Amino acid sequence: MKNLKLIGMLGLMAMAAGVSTCGGVTDSRESARDKATKATCDRYQACGLIGSAADDAYVTYDSCNVTWTANWEGAWPIATCTAINQSGLNVCLSAIAATDCANFIDFLATLGKCQAVDVCVQASSGTDGG
Repeated sequence: MKNLKLIGMLGLMAMAAGVSTCGGVTDSRESARDKATKATCDRYQACGLIGSAADDAYVTYDSCNVTWTANWEGAWPIATCTAINQSGLNVCLSAIAATDCANFIDFLATLGKCQAVDVCVQASSGTDGG
């Protein structure tokens, strides 16, 4: 079951693709990335998926942090994520924190709440009105 959780969380990176959205912009992309990394690793820890057991996702919190900083960087790249939609980020962070440790479907639901389309704001091209 722990491997399913890891697959679910890693699937987040595969599903996160960016297009623009309008909304309140307050966090920098790097700050948002760091908040999402902390939320993700805190959730892994709360779910008992950080430790030395063979089926744990990460041996240490630091190893989770390194991996998820890179994952969020890839999910919300600077080229398509020039700023952060604060309300979208808040929904994402809340979803991560509330994800049921034993429910793979819940992990998939979280994936849908942390996509770049919801979290990122792309620089306006002048044609999208946002």
